[in-house]
Amino acid sequence: MRTPTTTARRLAIVAVLGLAAWAPAAHALEKDEARHLLARTGFGGTPAEIDQLLPLTREQAVDALIAGTHATTRTKPLEWCAGDYAAYMRARSADWDAARGIADRSARDKKENELRGERDRRSRELKGWLYQEMITTDSPLTERMVLFWSNHFTSALRTIEEPRVMFEQDALIRRDALDNFAFFLKDINTDPAMYRYLDSDSNVSGRPNENYAREVMELFTLGEGQKYTEGDIREAARAFTGYKLDPATGRAALSPGAHDNGWKTIFGKKGTFDGDDVIKLLLLSEERVAINVAEKFWKEFVADTLDSKEVYKLAGTFYHAKYDIRKLLRATLLTKQFWDADNRGTLFKSPAEYVVGTARLLQLPIDDPYGYAQLADHIGYSILDPPNVKGYPGSASWISTETLLSRWEVADQMIGGKVGAGPDVGSMMGGAMAAAPTKPADGKDASKDGKKEPATAKKEEPAGGRKEKSDEPLLSLLPKPWVADARTKGADGVAQAIMLLLPLPPIDEIAKDAGFDQALRQIVHDPSFNLK
Repeated sequence: MRTPTTTARRLAIVAVLGLAAWAPAAHALEKDEARHLLARTGFGGTPAEIDQLLPLTREQAVDALIAGTHATTRTKPLEWCAGDYAAYMRARSADWDAARGIADRSARDKKENELRGERDRRSRELKGWLYQEMITTDSPLTERMVLFWSNHFTSALRTIEEPRVMFEQDALIRRDALDNFAFFLKDINTDPAMYRYLDSDSNVSGRPNENYAREVMELFTLGEGQKYTEGDIREAARAFTGYKLDPATGRAALSPGAHDNGWKTIFGKKGTFDGDDVIKLLLLSEERVAINVAEKFWKEFVADTLDSKEVYKLAGTFYHAKYDIRKLLRATLLTKQFWDADNRGTLFKSPAEYVVGTARLLQLPIDDPYGYAQLADHIGYSILDPPNVKGYPGSASWISTETLLSRWEVADQMIGGKVGAGPDVGSMMGGAMAAAPTKPADGKDASKDGKKEPATAKKEEPAGGRKEKSDEPLLSLLPKPWVADARTKGADGVAQAIMLLLPLPPIDEIAKDAGFDQALRQIVHDPSFNLK
């Protein structure tokens, strides 16, 4: 086994040697490059959003997007999520205890059903709230990172059964999503959602439960089958014994009486370890942690096929930066492979990206945000409810003949105005671009070149249905200038929509003389619309 010192030196040298390979082109972005960056780091970009990036170099654009991320939501928390978490959980527990204590069975069943109904309603509200945040955010990169980490540190609402617990985990993930991976792991150790999901309450001295220890190694850090033994898992499970939910905070805390204080041997090291010690051993002793996370970033942002040499360079940057997530993300987005034209349009949109991207690019109304959660569920993604502890496999697994047909149905529902009509979602890129460098590649002031397009209150009436016989507007949206303008430009307007919505030339020929709205329907039905 390599010593921590050897590992650190090796990865540090690789990180330094790899910098030249990641040096960005020192010229202003081209339109296709800006479009690609926004598609891979967010949910796509409107013409105005793309234009905001054009004065910048690759490095400046990446820095601006990362600088524009934030640790809290733009959307106001739901009323039942706004108060003290621990007090809320104590009150909910008291409500259930009171209901179970009702002597009359009929009255008890009625009260318990009322509590279940309230819980289910709040679960729907929370899922809708998350989609509202994704659609209206001024930092799509923040939302993409939250989706990424939620699929890495998985918990399921259907198992936990208390939506407020999942809200708290979402807040934790947002806070740590672009911070430090070491801090992130330590926070997850005591996260009440993870605690409940992996049944950590049953992990006590003398009867260790291996669930959390196994997932920490297999899924969160090293990767399945990498650099650990079954003995390491058993010993780590002993280290994780004795964590109990603290009524004062609602979070898990070490309870000395239930913790195994005995000597343990993990990765060849001996000590009276607790859970935090296991995390330290993982991060300090094993380069595999950095490699595993770098591999996941590569598949999320660059390509399905790993480039082992480049991934190892990224891992070196991550390790040398003491697990700074921002630095890993920046290095990933500045690799030559990320910008390689051959890698564009090679990743499949997740259902959430598909639904949110369509809503944002076409600026659809969102007065029924849970409707968007239902649409994504219909095509294979249930937010807050992954299929298992491994999460969604992603990429090509999102697409099959069945799901492709379902995506066409969802697209028709969305552009046919069946989700609902509501207010303008406003500027999408304000927070991110506010942090953009003021001196782009050509030396001009970028703030003077970016033009924010005004919102309009005018609505277009939807035609609905799937027939393509008329050229009446199909979109129940509040058109910003690009949509309204494109409708007046004939073939040029259709060409603009193709450039904006498809990462590759359409597989099926788009009838540019059929009218903008009919062409738009063909565009969202084209297989390329599922790519990013």
